[in-house]
Amino acid sequence: MPEESLLDQPTECDIVAFMAHPDDAELQCGGTLALAAATGSRAGVVDFSRGELATRGSPEERAAEAEAAAGELGLRCRINLGLPDGHLEDREEYRKEVVRLIRLMRPKVVIAPALADHHPDHMAVAAIVDRSFYLSGIAKYLPELEPWRPNTLLHTMGTRPAVPSLVVDISEVYETRKKAIACYGSQFYQEDSREPQTRISHPEFNNWVEGGLRHFGFFIGASYGEGFTSALPVPVRDPVKQYSVVPWKTLQRES
Repeated sequence: MPEESLLDQPTECDIVAFMAHPDDAELQCGGTLALAAATGSRAGVVDFSRGELATRGSPEERAAEAEAAAGELGLRCRINLGLPDGHLEDREEYRKEVVRLIRLMRPKVVIAPALADHHPDHMAVAAIVDRSFYLSGIAKYLPELEPWRPNTLLHTMGTRPAVPSLVVDISEVYETRKKAIACYGSQFYQEDSREPQTRISHPEFNNWVEGGLRHFGFFIGASYGEGFTSALPVPVRDPVKQYSVVPWKTLQRES
């Protein structure tokens, strides 16, 4: 795990997820982040709020849980902007903060929440990042920092029906993803908890999450997959190589 004193400092990353609350990254794209880290890329997360309006747990608990989850995922850094939970909206000062971080972290890939979702904070962050993505490459916008525009912006699938533009096979890091989610003990089902039940503390919630990952994995012949949408076509240089793995075919291990 990164040193505690460095975890909350913006450092260069190859892939960065901007999310509304601690635990959103784990639930929406934790497998993709874990896979990036496991294959040698530098992954980071920026949480907009501390989740202080959550029905269960406290901001202090969420901060400790987010740090533990960062360790499980192998994140290079995890930054919390401390913006007001439940009051996120597309504002100039928030866009400037995202542009600042993109220029400092210099990711090739940026992930944001779905543009259509049940939670207004998720949609707000999606809109903020959507606009900031372009602004980050304009030299005269925040001219004190060198411009940097990532290569692509991906949106997670969220909680509204949508067709993915691409699906990432996260089968080999699925257990890592589960461990990261399990770090948020304050938020998920605990048999002896006396706190009010929420959508994500329902005893069936983890089964629903797994069902979604199985669903997207099915499209590409993988055990588990995370889907994303992209406003632009996904570039492919070699379609033969891209489709050389035969879906739904059991791989034979070498003896």
